[in-house]
Amino acid sequence: MATEPVLFGEWVKPGAHICAVGACQPNWREMDDELMKSAVVYVDTRDGALAESGDIILSGAEIFAELGEVVKGAKPAYCDRTTIFKSMGMAIEDTVSAKVVFDAWTAENRNV
Repeated sequence: MATEPVLFGEWVKPGAHICAVGACQPNWREMDDELMKSAVVYVDTRDGALAESGDIILSGAEIFAELGEVVKGAKPAYCDRTTIFKSMGMAIEDTVSAKVVFDAWTAENRNV
């Protein structure tokens, strides 16, 4: 629950991808302005990020795309640039993850 950044742009290699899950209050930070403004920022939802993400709100970083826009092919996933996926958490993400784990466990333990 940091209110000051704990990850700095000068530490991040060009082309790195960061999955940032946390700092879900308008006054909380994980990443500094340099990192937020230099990276291509993806979010689960714009509305959620603009209301709750201190990293986005306080840095003034531009949101490039929602994850759904990339999955649908409406926006590209830049693999050659520094990217951030800023997740505020959505129940559907948890549900899909749980199903993937359950299906894998079921397949491995089918004959037990």
